[in-house]
Amino acid sequence: MENENDTDLIYQIEKLAVNAWPSLIQMDLENWRLRAAFGVTKRANSVHTIGPMPEKEGWLASVEQFYQEKSISPCFYISDVSPPELDSLLETKGYQKLDPSFIMGASCMKVLQNTFPNEAFTIQSSSEIDADWIHHFIRLSESSPDNYEAYSQILSAIKPVKNFISIYTEGKVVGVGSNVVENGWGCISNIVVDKNYRRRGIAVQLIKQLTEWAVMHDASHVYLQVIGENNPARKLYDKLGLHMISGYHYRMLVES
Repeated sequence: MENENDTDLIYQIEKLAVNAWPSLIQMDLENWRLRAAFGVTKRANSVHTIGPMPEKEGWLASVEQFYQEKSISPCFYISDVSPPELDSLLETKGYQKLDPSFIMGASCMKVLQNTFPNEAFTIQSSSEIDADWIHHFIRLSESSPDNYEAYSQILSAIKPVKNFISIYTEGKVVGVGSNVVENGWGCISNIVVDKNYRRRGIAVQLIKQLTEWAVMHDASHVYLQVIGENNPARKLYDKLGLHMISGYHYRMLVES
């Protein structure tokens, strides 16, 4: 990975990440992809902007109409491989910058060298999503139960090989996580730990188990996405050997 051109690597991971969290409704706008999923998560409800600006006249109005017809605020995903002029253009149109974040990655070997087993925890793993995992994810992330159907459809729509794990201690689920492997990369996501059980190494065990699973499914590297202001998570991932690959944020239209 260290010898790969940075831009090529970012392009590769951006394309893989779209498949790891698919939207229920998708429409191409030249090189870009408009995505919608009942408004649940910005990832699944934003324009994925890779490559040059659209040549189509009135493209911004078309994007806004696409989302407004679905009662979703128009939103753009802006990454290091988005057109450099896009961010400032959207700012002038009233789009607010939200959730500055990073993609971090490492070789599976490096991650596993920095993690250790802990017999205090029991792991349950499944290659298919089920209702219990979604309910635990909603509970632990303090999401609305109304989002159950959207999460179910998004997670069921993942086409590459996938894995959903739950971690138990003291007889109950205290953490969950997932992984999707495609083209030698494992996308670790949905890492959530019970707020009453934090600082006990649960997140480390989740990442360890997901990385081991990725290796068993022919991945040599893993990556994940982390919100920039989540300093505890960033410090943990750095400790486990993951490093910054690229940055991204969203631009959402703010109603006046």
